[in-house]
Amino acid sequence: MSLLTFREFTQIEAFTPSTEAILVIDDDPDWLAECEFMLQMLGYNPLCAATRDDAMRLIRNQDVLTVITDYNMPGCDGLTLMEDLLALAALDGRSLRFILATGHASLDVAVAAIRAHVSDFLEKPIDHDQLSKALLRARGVTLEGQAKSTLVDHLGSLSQELQRISQLISPADAASAGRVGFAAPPKSAEPTFIRRLLREESKRRQIGNGELFGDPCWAMLLDLMIARLEGRKVAVSSACIASGAPTTTAMRLINRLVSESILVRSPDENDGRRDFLTIDPAIEKALIAYLNELAKAG
Repeated sequence: MSLLTFREFTQIEAFTPSTEAILVIDDDPDWLAECEFMLQMLGYNPLCAATRDDAMRLIRNQDVLTVITDYNMPGCDGLTLMEDLLALAALDGRSLRFILATGHASLDVAVAAIRAHVSDFLEKPIDHDQLSKALLRARGVTLEGQAKSTLVDHLGSLSQELQRISQLISPADAASAGRVGFAAPPKSAEPTFIRRLLREESKRRQIGNGELFGDPCWAMLLDLMIARLEGRKVAVSSACIASGAPTTTAMRLINRLVSESILVRSPDENDGRRDFLTIDPAIEKALIAYLNELAKAG
């Protein structure tokens, strides 16, 4: 987590009145509660809505100027919901500012957010510092040392993450793509075979609408194993996507795996907002042996 400068801190003090209401819209109750808690810690007055109808009611009855909405909502997407809220607020002569949040980001969504003049685009998991600065940007406060448009900066890294995820479910072996300075990967186990296991896991997860038969822990370990063999680093946000689970569920799983020394979490030396995940060497050795047995049996 990056530290705020004195100038940024004074701006937060000046621009965060405790009476300001922030509307949070998300059908994930865990993330809704998490965001509500962070907003309270920041001194805001959070209003929570799990459905479009709840959001419309709160906009109608509360003096809200800033909205944080998830992109994927039951029956509609976040951008359509934004248009409906804007139209309703306009009846009272109000204009709204929006922060779009999503646990399954894509380039199309990011570009659509820019075109819709969204104030900020955040990819879950979102920490306290990211949320604080996004709210300041939404209110027109320029932070020291940050680019004028964080959305444009975000597109490059987002594109790389999505390209990597798409390679995991494609037949092609992209072992040469996105290499970084990494210790030599183990010689046993084949990325192509592990990628096939990951595709099978993805198909199995679709049974029962993805809620009954998926194994997010196994999918995450396979994803990290492929990255290890190909000499790539995997960010926490990318591991959440690869697990196939909702972001808050994936984050709880990651925290548990780290606490039980199955995964190792290390900070990105070039970006204080990001952490990388790797498999503990002892677990990796056992996992490779198991995968090799599976490959021989198959």
